[in-house]
Amino acid sequence: MSALTELVLPKLEAVKPSGGGYMARCPVHDDGSASLSLGIGKDHPVVFHCHAGCHADDILAALGLSWADLSKPREQIDDRFQQPRRSGLPYTAGGFVAHYDYTDEQGALLFQVLRTADKKFRQRRPDPDGKNGWTWKLGDARRVLYRLPEVIQGVADGRVIHIAEGEKDVENLRKLGIVATCNSGGAGKWRPEYSEFLREAVVLICADKDDPGQAHARQVRDSLLDVGATVIILEPLVGKDISDHLAAGYSLDDAEVTWRNDQPAKVDLAPDLDQFLAVEDEPYDWLVEGLLERGDRIILTGFEGLGKSVLSRQISICVAAGVHPFKHAIDIPPRRVLVIDCENSASQNRRKYRDLRDAAAKYNHKVEPGMWRIIHRVDGIDLTTREDAEWLLERVTAHQPELLVIGPFYRLHNANINEEGPARATVAVLDRVRAAVNCALLIEAHAGHGEQGLKRSVRPTGSSLLMRWPEFGVGIVPCGTTETGGPNSTVEVRHWRGQRDQREWPSYLTWGDVGHWPWKIALGAPVPKRIPSQPGPRKDFHHDQ
Repeated sequence: MSALTELVLPKLEAVKPSGGGYMARCPVHDDGSASLSLGIGKDHPVVFHCHAGCHADDILAALGLSWADLSKPREQIDDRFQQPRRSGLPYTAGGFVAHYDYTDEQGALLFQVLRTADKKFRQRRPDPDGKNGWTWKLGDARRVLYRLPEVIQGVADGRVIHIAEGEKDVENLRKLGIVATCNSGGAGKWRPEYSEFLREAVVLICADKDDPGQAHARQVRDSLLDVGATVIILEPLVGKDISDHLAAGYSLDDAEVTWRNDQPAKVDLAPDLDQFLAVEDEPYDWLVEGLLERGDRIILTGFEGLGKSVLSRQISICVAAGVHPFKHAIDIPPRRVLVIDCENSASQNRRKYRDLRDAAAKYNHKVEPGMWRIIHRVDGIDLTTREDAEWLLERVTAHQPELLVIGPFYRLHNANINEEGPARATVAVLDRVRAAVNCALLIEAHAGHGEQGLKRSVRPTGSSLLMRWPEFGVGIVPCGTTETGGPNSTVEVRHWRGQRDQREWPSYLTWGDVGHWPWKIALGAPVPKRIPSQPGPRKDFHHDQ
């Protein structure tokens, strides 16, 4: 052991092994990247070299140390920073580079969390009978929030309390002058007793941007709601955690809000008849005039292989680019679109959407950055579970789409598709999401096989609830042929659900030319035309299901 690993490294940030020594951020100047080299010298216990020119004496002073501290015999060194080799804990490369004290309400040390240079964590508690006064098993040591006295005082002062997933994140938040805390052990280790210290407080949870981090944030939120806390969940705009977000130069105000309960709905009585009729309605809140209104629920079906997925993709790109999906000469205001694809892989979609993006650009309708985004869940999601329902609400809240394209429907829950219970639970979540951001929904669904030919129904397979739930049910079927399956050059657009309002869907669609939009309006009743059952591959668009 040395003064370097026992005293100096625990006080530095961004420590990494480098050659025979270490690199770290210099504490003297504003060091955006590690520019301080450290090692054990021949004439000095520690050799400092700041590549920005800071003097070793200034570095020691910034660390609260002196040359005399580094030269003390080992038995005189503060044992809080010692790492015993033979106490049952393996000595890790680089030693401990940070320690975090967990204290009780009065500041008495209960246990420590120590971080190594290779990002491993160990916990220990004071033990008069242990090696060097420590034991590496917490046993029945009381578990508390990190920096508990500051948390208690912050709640008493009415300050916002910030909860991160780890101690390093807490320390980076504290540099902003705010009150921050976490639990020991990382994600999934929150205890109900921690929430008692935050009763009726305003709490901002800084979630890590991964599945364990998001699940942890929900666990903490649910516990805090039980004690009357006001809760907001944030996720970093960039990177994995709030430290990455801050290091990239962003502020907390730039983080994405994925959940909040600090804006309660206004309590009011229902209007009486005169009040109700006195309201002057806006004619429509169009996303696409005449075709798609904010809040609409549309289920799109079609026989397999006709190109309903291509149609869904075309609608999403057109809406984001600011062009009418069918009347391509008409400009519309570009709208934010979020696609959640539960069936196709990222590589498959890149092949499909690349052509659509190029078609939009060809007509001077570039999809601007941020207007169209996609999430892939190729294993599907189960909106009958709380975890996936919360996940969807968080994603939609963060992205604030005006059009949400999701599906296909059979991939949105894991139960029997013919059962109404799971279908009802699924559409309840979709309605909750739709209402949260006031978006329109476009969902693909498969048509049943049933009878062959023209007698075959284009209604969605599964629960009959899908016939009643959407405002609009639209399907594409082969035009004037008894054959099913495979691509058709022209399709009929058939309304399998009575429309709740007037919409201007085309009656027929036909394939566009190579390099143009894949679907365009077929004027009039077209002459039936069938593509051979084994056509050569087209180089522009892939017409699949």
